[in-house]
Amino acid sequence: MLNLDDMDDTLPPDASPPPDNQRLIRLVALAASVAVVALGIGAYWLLGDGDTDETPAAPEPVAEAPAPQPVAEPEPAVIEPEPVEVPELEESDSFVGTVVGGLSSHPGLAAWLTGERIIRRFVVVVDNVANGRNPAQHLPFMRPGQRFSTTAEAPDTRVASASYRRYDIHAEIIDSLDADGVVALYGLLEPLLDAAYSELGYPDTPFSSALRRAIDHLLEAPVLGGPPAVARGMVFFEHTSEQLDALTSAQKQFIGMGPDNVRIVQAKMRAIAQAIGLATGR
Repeated sequence: MLNLDDMDDTLPPDASPPPDNQRLIRLVALAASVAVVALGIGAYWLLGDGDTDETPAAPEPVAEAPAPQPVAEPEPAVIEPEPVEVPELEESDSFVGTVVGGLSSHPGLAAWLTGERIIRRFVVVVDNVANGRNPAQHLPFMRPGQRFSTTAEAPDTRVASASYRRYDIHAEIIDSLDADGVVALYGLLEPLLDAAYSELGYPDTPFSSALRRAIDHLLEAPVLGGPPAVARGMVFFEHTSEQLDALTSAQKQFIGMGPDNVRIVQAKMRAIAQAIGLATGR
């Protein structure tokens, strides 16, 4: 493109345009000036500020365009969830490990979902707790890495706080479970849970009854106000308090997590029981 500002339009000193050409140039310039003035006046009038003796003719009325009709919002598409095909109990381990693993982002949960017979093992644990038995033999992967420890010597031997800290990770994992997700998963796996519970010798009783009793049993366990006094027994340490010694094996194992962890787990159990619709007595 040519830049008109850079073009040299001067004539050499010894060259002058012919008279006819000079007249043509003046006429073009005059016509251009008139055109510019006319365009300016026209624009002035169109803006309504023209100062003239003549009243311009009223503009023809312009029919207003009809208001646009509101466009109805389309109904949101309802997306039906894909049906989930639950495998048979014998082939459920991989499926259960996947769906249960989605309830929490805690990396420690994966260790609880290893091995075989996951549904059956869970049902046995719940049945043990519901009947007051310690389920530890069915949960070897949950055994803490540190040994039980005490403070001081007899007769003032008490549970050391380090013994409670061994179960912090267990409480963290349970607390990380999504209660709403547990509800959805429970509904999905309930037929497998009932089938496994029937194998234990309860063909006419739903698994939910055992789950309700197990939750109630652990909710009845006391939250200790301080480290309890213990004494060395034949094999294990035993509580010197008659009230604590009267607890079931399941409750003794539970309070061994320590008061802070017991509160965390009990709160999560209440939330899950309420979300599932289990009417507990606690």
